[in-house]
Amino acid sequence: MEKCYWQQTALSVLLGISLAGIAQASDLTDLLRQTLDNPGISARELQSQAASEDATAANMRYFGQASVFAGQTRYESPRIVGVFAPGVTPLPVPVSNDITQYGVNYHLPVDVFGSIAAERQQAQAGKETAQLLERQETLLRLHQTLGAYVRLQALAAQSQALQAEQKQLEVYADRVREEVKLGRTAKIDLSLVQSDLARLAAQQAIFVGNQRAALAALKASANAAEPAISANIGVPALQNTDAQASLPVLLAKEQESAADAANQKAHRNLYPAFSVDSQYANFNGGGLATQPHNIWSVGINMNIPIDPVGMKSASAASQRAQVAQQQAQAAQADTIAQLATLEANYQSALGNASALAAEVEHRQEVVTIQREKWRLGASTMDELLYQERNLLDVQYAYADARAQAATAWSGMQVLLGTPSAEYIHSLEITP
Repeated sequence: MEKCYWQQTALSVLLGISLAGIAQASDLTDLLRQTLDNPGISARELQSQAASEDATAANMRYFGQASVFAGQTRYESPRIVGVFAPGVTPLPVPVSNDITQYGVNYHLPVDVFGSIAAERQQAQAGKETAQLLERQETLLRLHQTLGAYVRLQALAAQSQALQAEQKQLEVYADRVREEVKLGRTAKIDLSLVQSDLARLAAQQAIFVGNQRAALAALKASANAAEPAISANIGVPALQNTDAQASLPVLLAKEQESAADAANQKAHRNLYPAFSVDSQYANFNGGGLATQPHNIWSVGINMNIPIDPVGMKSASAASQRAQVAQQQAQAAQADTIAQLATLEANYQSALGNASALAAEVEHRQEVVTIQREKWRLGASTMDELLYQERNLLDVQYAYADARAQAATAWSGMQVLLGTPSAEYIHSLEITP
């Protein structure tokens, strides 16, 4: 009996919760808000910011690029300072062993065939993908927190039922021992009670293991070591589900858009490239009394690529674009199936919980009657313990059904890409 007492105490300490309501640390919504500070979410947020910078950089390609140059060179013999143009450059032509030069170059691409436009589209798709991945990571962490939380709630309810049953069995055991001493009851009844007590002790050990696993998951997602757990397992109502707007489908479409843009860019890079280039330069010969030579130039350039490697890369990009298109179609079909499965799980778990709630009340009445019949000698210990086990199993199943319904709801929100604020608000208003 002392061993059972310490097992029961250990379970209560591990749970660290009160089924009467919210205790010291934080309730579910507080834990969910803590989850928003998870490092995994922060990493995705930084990736999203980086992708946004990439998109901005791609947009700025239209403005071209400038560079500043400067240098000083000493030659073994005098060289012309600047640029010599016969008939234009005034005589005498300035020469020097030491020549200093500095200036500015400016290169402005002219996107005739849309290569820069394809690059912008690819960068924009990357930005949208990063934002969707950030939302997905947030929802997955919230789902992890909710799953661990409702599991702890179910374990708490099951633990409470187990401890109540354990206390009742200990009362039976004390009475049976007295009656065995008096010769009124066979020892088999005592063996039956002790067997059920051993079964409950084994279930306690299972609860302890499951509790540690749930607490570890909660620690990983919300960084909460000793959460306060409420008694009621809230299950929000389902909203309209649209697979077309679901997170996996949106991600697949953005990846398809990125692959299509990469394909267009690879092909357009095979076309001639046009640009406007200009330069301003200043040349000065060391030790000369003449004025520095300033020159400038503006021109239009065309580059025609002859690139077998680029042709092969363009062909590969076309195939990747087709792969992304097929993957988008597959993602849509898979998401529809997953949403249907989760909705079925949600509805069946809720229906099961409703039926089990009524059955718990019925079983409690049956057990009350059976206890009185056993006390009066109108029933056997085996029959009483059978009804006690039935009641305990139904109580376990009811808590599990509520937790399964809440987990199914959360899984649907992950697929649907529900904004985190809306996700948390749905749980705040759930009775």
